[in-house]
Amino acid sequence: MKKSFKQLMKEEKKPVGIFVNTGCPEMVEITAQTGFRFVFIDNEHGSWGLETNADMIRAAESFDSIPLIRVPVIDETAIKYALDCGAAGVVIPGVSTPEQAVRALEYSKFAPEGKRGACPYVRANRYTGRSDTYFEESNRETAVVMLIEGEEGVANYDAILEVEGVEFVFFGPYDLSVSLGIPGQLEDPRVKKSIQEMIRKANEKGIYAGMLGIEAKDSNEWFACGADYIVAVGDMALFYRTCQEMVNGIRARS
Repeated sequence: MKKSFKQLMKEEKKPVGIFVNTGCPEMVEITAQTGFRFVFIDNEHGSWGLETNADMIRAAESFDSIPLIRVPVIDETAIKYALDCGAAGVVIPGVSTPEQAVRALEYSKFAPEGKRGACPYVRANRYTGRSDTYFEESNRETAVVMLIEGEEGVANYDAILEVEGVEFVFFGPYDLSVSLGIPGQLEDPRVKKSIQEMIRKANEKGIYAGMLGIEAKDSNEWFACGADYIVAVGDMALFYRTCQEMVNGIRARS
């Protein structure tokens, strides 16, 4: 990795990133060029093969953006693939128990801190180019972001924060609203208050707390609530809005 997510959090106040839901390196470059400081490459909801991840990571790094991969599940192989191809970190979906958090950390760290499979010939190690520092540096700098997005995760949140090695959390309001039986109602107090309280608890423990940004207005509100970083809704959502605005604008004048 050229720069770690941890370095970014230490150097910049309240950085803003974006989800990329298309398997398109050019889209990664555009997001970086327009000011997004990091990218969550979405292997959970994206529809491309693993071979595309390396190209998207290269695109991010070439434009000084920090690439993290949201893996599809809490799986040893998925996490290993993401990190071996050079991602600065992994975003772990659906963390609902402290045991899941422990497992995610174990899969992301080399021994003695974890159980990550070690191979010196991967892209992340520059194909053996930095083997003397690779394993130690990876354990120190790799970001493991725990995505809390369901009612069970909220109930077990305090215990998740107590897991040694948890440094980043992120909140999924859509999944939380669905699990609460109020799908899509992101402004419902049951959703907003739960996330506000989780941000507060993370702040108290010195754990970086991130939130999804739907619009600029709500993103700034989450920053005001104590969020340390924002990840904007994905490239597909923003492109959809832009296309809709363009078509509607043309039709309004014709």
